[in-house]
Amino acid sequence: MSQTGTALSRTQLMLFGLPEFAMYLAVIPMSLYLPFFYSRDLGLSITDIGLLLMVARISDVITDPLIGALSDRTSTRLGRRKPWMLAGVPLMMLSAYQLFSPSGAVSNSYLLIWSVLLWFGWTMINIPYYAWGAELSDDFDERTRITGWRQAFGFAGNISVLLVPVAASQLFGYGGVASEALVIIGGMALVLLPTLIGVTVWRLPERAVAPPARQPILRNLKAMLSNGSFLVLFAGFTLMSLGTTMIGTLFMLFTTFAMDLERQAQPILLSYFAVNIIGLPFWVWLSGRIGKREAWMTGTLVMALTTPLYLTLAPGEIVPFVIMTAIIGFAGGNFIALSLSMKADVIDVATRRRGESIAGAYMAVWSLGSKTTQALALGIALPLLGVFGFDPRAQNGPDEIAALRYAIALLPPACYVLAILVIYRYPITRPRLDRLRAAFDRRDRRRATRPVSSAASQLRG
Repeated sequence: MSQTGTALSRTQLMLFGLPEFAMYLAVIPMSLYLPFFYSRDLGLSITDIGLLLMVARISDVITDPLIGALSDRTSTRLGRRKPWMLAGVPLMMLSAYQLFSPSGAVSNSYLLIWSVLLWFGWTMINIPYYAWGAELSDDFDERTRITGWRQAFGFAGNISVLLVPVAASQLFGYGGVASEALVIIGGMALVLLPTLIGVTVWRLPERAVAPPARQPILRNLKAMLSNGSFLVLFAGFTLMSLGTTMIGTLFMLFTTFAMDLERQAQPILLSYFAVNIIGLPFWVWLSGRIGKREAWMTGTLVMALTTPLYLTLAPGEIVPFVIMTAIIGFAGGNFIALSLSMKADVIDVATRRRGESIAGAYMAVWSLGSKTTQALALGIALPLLGVFGFDPRAQNGPDEIAALRYAIALLPPACYVLAILVIYRYPITRPRLDRLRAAFDRRDRRRATRPVSSAASQLRG
């Protein structure tokens, strides 16, 4: 596979991106459709839904570090990461089916149990998968290319979540509302999760970059918590995740109740994810010109300045709504791809420093923090609307609609501004990474020659 300065082929990049498409099909509806469907159509309290989905995300406090550590320590003929990905597929398929196509009445416990199991299956697939991605290349800019391609497949999954139900609605009169869209997307996930992950596992070899982890899990955790570069990047990423998840959670509610555009919600979101893909090559290019951190901050600033403009929209104003959403989508195209490329740089340094494979452990802590933050977004945004009296099952007055407007227009930008202030301190650039690698190379050469020198001294004696 790829070594320093060597680019992966397009075939390899496409193979690596396939699982991301399937994973997005299964998880995006959790924030996009599920709160709306389970509150308005199935009758659960919106406050309860927010809290239950928050608990489901936080439940991985044990499973995320466990899967990350175990995948670092796995050694099979199939590879280090692949066995875990294959094991997670059937669990995620079953959970997605139960959540997206419930039969009969549902309860709070039903939503909680299947949400917990869905995220456990996601953990078994995603943490080893992202650890695998961090190990595919040693090259600073090639990592952005890898994460960019993977994210492009993720954005394509996003588009499919919206485009397929819209197309089905136009062609067959089924798929235009959340409950119908969930059935369609759930069926797609059941087919594509095993198919696409199976193809990637079969066709793309892993790259061994370090021996399996040997150090105790708690010692690796302590090393992570003392890694300043990781902590800065982690804090910036989680703040961004908090903002973007709030928008995703509130978007269907905002479009339906504040903008009176329920039937247009899916096409509007489709435009958002379409410009995500269009903008992604630009951000990959820009990061190569001005740096990953600077490109990341630029996109985040555009989002922070544009999102408050939602307050200026009147019900039914679809054109300015689409334009604002498209600008946010273009700017947001940089977020995950650049963050994960920067994280791969951090893992590279940490792996060289420790001398063993620890990508899974870092991905687990990253995943746990991301899930916790996204859980907080659900646990803050939805109950906050409940506090102000907003209820999707009832008639909402001007004050309740205003609460919805202020929540989506002001809470996310506050998170974006804080993220910019934090990520400004991120220290790893290409020159710094090259210097660190050179230092590790000198250290490794000294260690390699030390026993020889010692033996020579004994012979002379």
